[in-house]
Amino acid sequence: MMEQRKKLDNYLDRVCAEVRAKGMHREIREELSGHFQDLMLERQQLGATEEEAQQYAIAQMGDPQGVGRDLHKIHKPRIPWGLLTAVMMLSAVSLLGMGAIEAGTSFNPALSDLTMRQTVYISLGIAVMTGMYFVNFKLLQRASGFIYAAALMAIVASLWLGPELINGNRRYVGFLGLYFDLVGYSPYLFVIALAGIWTSRSFMLKWSRRTRELAELALLLLPAAIYAALRSLPELVVYLAVSLTLYVWITRRWITAGLMVITFVSGGAIYVWNNLNLRDRVIGAINHNYMLNGPGYLNRRIHETITSAGWRGYGFGGGEEGLPYAYSDLFPVFLVQCFGRAGGLLFIAAVGWFVLKMISYTRAVRDTYGRMLILALALMLAIRLVYGLSILSGRMPITAIPFPFLSYGQHVFIEFAAVGLLMGVYRRKDMLPADTSLDLTMDA
Repeated sequence: MMEQRKKLDNYLDRVCAEVRAKGMHREIREELSGHFQDLMLERQQLGATEEEAQQYAIAQMGDPQGVGRDLHKIHKPRIPWGLLTAVMMLSAVSLLGMGAIEAGTSFNPALSDLTMRQTVYISLGIAVMTGMYFVNFKLLQRASGFIYAAALMAIVASLWLGPELINGNRRYVGFLGLYFDLVGYSPYLFVIALAGIWTSRSFMLKWSRRTRELAELALLLLPAAIYAALRSLPELVVYLAVSLTLYVWITRRWITAGLMVITFVSGGAIYVWNNLNLRDRVIGAINHNYMLNGPGYLNRRIHETITSAGWRGYGFGGGEEGLPYAYSDLFPVFLVQCFGRAGGLLFIAAVGWFVLKMISYTRAVRDTYGRMLILALALMLAIRLVYGLSILSGRMPITAIPFPFLSYGQHVFIEFAAVGLLMGVYRRKDMLPADTSLDLTMDA
């Protein structure tokens, strides 16, 4: 028996030596050992001795180097070329648009070097994306509690520890000449942390079902309460949309989630209606003639720009000067102004393909946390992308949600980091054994 075990271990060692995904070695050894035992038992039932059955089993399993090379092809890193191409394409569109803004602007020196500055931001963002691509997402799951705490501390740091005052608020922290919107970044950190905490085996086994339910709700509602207290409505809406989706997907508590949705929507509607500024902005988005130089002005400008651009647009940098916030909030509108409705449709198709590509990766990953991480990050980006496209209708209230990867600003850092982490999960989908601890939550 010892001799048999030694020969089998030697065979398995030679197989695993060809497979670089070390995380799969244990699973490979268990699978091949089971196959080896089945072959031996089959041969012994035909009257062969143990030695003969062993030789037969090893011969049937094949050359260990060949088997190992075949397994390496199965468990090698996967590069999401489609998603990477889409990100690079959106980055190119961003630089093209910034160049068009510069070409069409003659009266504002502050916009004269938009392309150069955006090139710097995108280059740094790509560097961040590359770094996140090689991060082992399973390590993030173990650090989920620390990530949640870090998101809370980031908000505190941005508000009370002497940050810079920019655009009338103290959300920005300066570092090396760059300013980071830590409040705007924090929803990404919260959903990454929640995906890890809610799917961790230790969290699901540590407490009773009732205690775990209360802990899940507390973890979900605390960031929402902070955003509401800060009146950071864009972050609040996006965070709730993503976190509630994760909550339902992981816990399957549809009734609880439904009650929360009804509560949040009702409370939000009451708040907007009682806030004169927000109410006027909503009415102005629906009725462009409401207070002509007031809340409906931007929406009316959007409608006029889209209508006048036609199918071909005004060309690179063409069109009427003075479209406000062309480099940020109204960047998609400016693209249509330059390249027409035909260009706008191509742009919408590209963004739609990018969103579907991200979400489709949830089915390609077996690991529970990996799937939830992809879902969370894909939704964080998709909601922002869809909102940015909805501005083209002229009927959407304008908020401070930047268009991912395209509009000007340092927000691209967190977006590149998010897509880099998403691609990193996909990269390791065949390199790590699947963890299906989510089933424990479903059965609870």
